[in-house]
Amino acid sequence: MSTNAQGDAPQLTPQAPARPPRIALWDNARFLLIVLVVIGHSISTVRTDSTLTFGLYTYIYLFHMPAMIFLSGFFSRPEVSPKAIKSTLQLIVVWLMWEGIWALIHLGVDDKAPGDRFLVSPAWTLWFLVSLATMRILLPYLAMLRRPLLLAVVLALVSGLVPAMGTEFSAARTLSFMPFFVAGWLASSRGWLTHDWFTKPTARVRAAGWGLLVAIGCLLAFIPNLYEVWRVDTWLTWRDDDAWLLRNAPIDEWHAPSEAAGMATGLGITLLLLVIATAMTLALLLVVPRGHSRITRWGTRTLFVYLLHAPIIWTLRETGAIDAIYGLGLGGVALLLTLSIALAVLLSTNLVARVTRPFIEPRITWLFPRDRQGVANGQKSGR
Repeated sequence: MSTNAQGDAPQLTPQAPARPPRIALWDNARFLLIVLVVIGHSISTVRTDSTLTFGLYTYIYLFHMPAMIFLSGFFSRPEVSPKAIKSTLQLIVVWLMWEGIWALIHLGVDDKAPGDRFLVSPAWTLWFLVSLATMRILLPYLAMLRRPLLLAVVLALVSGLVPAMGTEFSAARTLSFMPFFVAGWLASSRGWLTHDWFTKPTARVRAAGWGLLVAIGCLLAFIPNLYEVWRVDTWLTWRDDDAWLLRNAPIDEWHAPSEAAGMATGLGITLLLLVIATAMTLALLLVVPRGHSRITRWGTRTLFVYLLHAPIIWTLRETGAIDAIYGLGLGGVALLLTLSIALAVLLSTNLVARVTRPFIEPRITWLFPRDRQGVANGQKSGR
């Protein structure tokens, strides 16, 4: 509000429309999921050393990435606007930047120069950036179809039948996780999660969510020597074809008597894992706190945690620190979990965000002509 020089009545000053307030649920869920990411990576190299670590690793990998990709789809739009293009290009720039960082790490520590698969197979955690960028590019085309979710599920199932699908540009994971991305977009655009049963879940609904999560956890915990019966963790990386998985990670050493039986088994296992991931994702979202708290703020910086924790965990692996901590027994596992949570919190702080922002959220306005930079940043032109 302002007044003119003659002291006339106050005049309204045009202001930019206020952004809608962030909903705490989604940021709370993001933070809980990124904590699971850090825990999963911290116990990855010792997961087959005990029933506890294998069960915990399997539990996390059953749903944590499907849930993260669901949330990514929930906040994606099937549009080819300057703002959407900028967002996708920024993902690609960050990916390329971090590929360079990992190349320098391996060169400096292992004296290993980038090979012929550099950029073709994303380094460790960077597959997520490639898959997310690809999904955003594909979404406008999928959104034009009558049954986009059905097509995404079919592609996820069929991709396991194609050995050529692999880690190259994260193709296998992109198709495998596409149903969750599309489901997230549909849930947002069609209002699937706007009703009271989700926004204000009753005690009974929350109990059902907790019941499912606890039941699956107990099932994994009480199956003796699960990793000797079925290396399900290999399936949960979502990067190998069904035939390879049935040969190298069969259930109780069972092998398909024919190619057709193998294909049917692979499709069945993949579908089952997709259903479990969907159910656990929904259950998690039902039990996540709805109120604002400290973790709500931390949940706005999950990309910082995702990218920055990887070199730290890698260093702990290479120096033998994780093996040494795990060697302490049950207390060592508890310590690994505690350190993982603490690391996620640390990397979510304001100080870390300020220092590392150029490596996580680099400015890419230099990619656009001057007359398009404001539009790419989501600002309206003054003309």
